[in-house]
Amino acid sequence: MSINDAFSHDCIILDACCIINLFASRQMRPVLETIPRSLSVAAYVKDHEVLSVYSGPIDNVHVTSELINLQPLIDEELLLLVDIETEAEENTYINFAEGLDDGEAVTGAIAINRNWAIATDDSASVRLFQRRAPHIALISTLDLVKYWADTAKPNEDIIRETLLNIRVRGRYAPHPKHPIWGWWQKFS
Repeated sequence: MSINDAFSHDCIILDACCIINLFASRQMRPVLETIPRSLSVAAYVKDHEVLSVYSGPIDNVHVTSELINLQPLIDEELLLLVDIETEAEENTYINFAEGLDDGEAVTGAIAINRNWAIATDDSASVRLFQRRAPHIALISTLDLVKYWADTAKPNEDIIRETLLNIRVRGRYAPHPKHPIWGWWQKFS
């Protein structure tokens, strides 16, 4: 699906891998500021799954780590903190927990029951959500970053550095079958 499909939902909930990749990009705030929908993260994901990213020099990022602190983004309401609230969400979570990590299961349960879009880079989650909730828009970190690049128009060096940070600090690279693989390759 495209990012415009996600914009047809009231909110986009970000799962752990997406949060990690956006934080690693070092452009998380500018990316979030360009998205014309509410963005959220599950409290479980914030508290248990998005802990740190590598922060050393780009040629040796493993030398140090940086704690992921989402609180300033939450305080400014760029990112809404949400939790399972209903019995239906709890039941969906239990069903998803059989095939997914807890963070993806919580994220999916909230999104499906509230008709929100999901931002994830986890292929197992994508397959499960496509099968069990085809009406939910699924997007990736790259969709959000490309939207920021197209909207805010940072110079190409900043885009290149952002994608390098995602690859090296977040340890993520898209699969060659990703819909915007060519855009990623252009700046890699």
